Amino acid sequence: MRVAITGASGLIGRRLTNEIIKRAALVGASGEARAVEELILIDRHPFEPPAGAPFTVTRMVADLCDDETLADLGRRAIDSLFHLAATLTIEAERDFDRGWAVNLHLPFRLLEMCRASGRRTRFVYASSIAVFGGSLPNQLPEQVGDAHVQRPQTSYGTAKAVTELLLNDYTRHGYVDARALRLPIVVIRPRAATATVSDVISSLMREPLAGRNVVSPLGLAASFPIVSVKRAAENLLRLHDAPESSFGDSRAVNQPGLTVNLGDILSSLARIAGVAAADRVSITPDHAVARVVQGWPERFVTEAHALGLEPDAGLDEILRAYLASGAG
Repeated sequence: MRVAITGASGLIGRRLTNEIIKRAALVGASGEARAVEELILIDRHPFEPPAGAPFTVTRMVADLCDDETLADLGRRAIDSLFHLAATLTIEAERDFDRGWAVNLHLPFRLLEMCRASGRRTRFVYASSIAVFGGSLPNQLPEQVGDAHVQRPQTSYGTAKAVTELLLNDYTRHGYVDARALRLPIVVIRPRAATATVSDVISSLMREPLAGRNVVSPLGLAASFPIVSVKRAAENLLRLHDAPESSFGDSRAVNQPGLTVNLGDILSSLARIAGVAAADRVSITPDHAVARVVQGWPERFVTEAHALGLEPDAGLDEILRAYLASGAG
């Protein structure tokens, strides 16, 4: 089995790579586990592939928006493709052309690549909570399920929503076997060169644990769903391995999130790292950030119980795992 991961040097891509190396097998089209023979890791940023895999690991440092790079990947007979590469919300808003090129045109071209191969590639897509939204917070119910109406308020969310429809249609025609997982805020991210709302949320945990002060743009009560990178990677693999009979008309499902607020984060920091860690967080409201967060669902659930998707057990466990990893 030949497997490819786009955005492989990113937070989820690295974790997913390690999980596939540990398992060394994925469920194939027949429903039986098949050994991974080659894992192709693709990212436009330079990275070092992990060592010690029981199969061939191929690194491609290239931009898939480039025609030759995409053609090269198309010649490699991909059985399973995990498409994680994206330009995130704020950057996509600032650079409209690049945002659409990466977030919509690229997944469409990847689907066309899979269609041309004739292999009915299993296409696993990292979608987002950003497909939901509304001009007012009260337009979203407290709990949002898989079939909730989509009113994205960013170009990033719009591209994700359109791509979900493309995945459904290409699957309906039999060109791919697509599955999409809508992720809430993935934590705990390393410091980012480009500011994102996800990084802002991660910084509320990351910086105090590293002994640094941080200013929260959110008050104590603003709630939002999160998922650890470990759980996100595990559930992407569960989604990949699920039988086709688990899906209905839509191939997109929600990753159930663990709902927290700043008060929860401060309490967890105090329990795991001491009161001094919690005291490193101060609050200066930022209405622009708050408006984005208020436009997200507070509770993110899935009705696709047969897929076995799970939220994290709790915030304490996420902080403990982050400290144990030596990140910071």
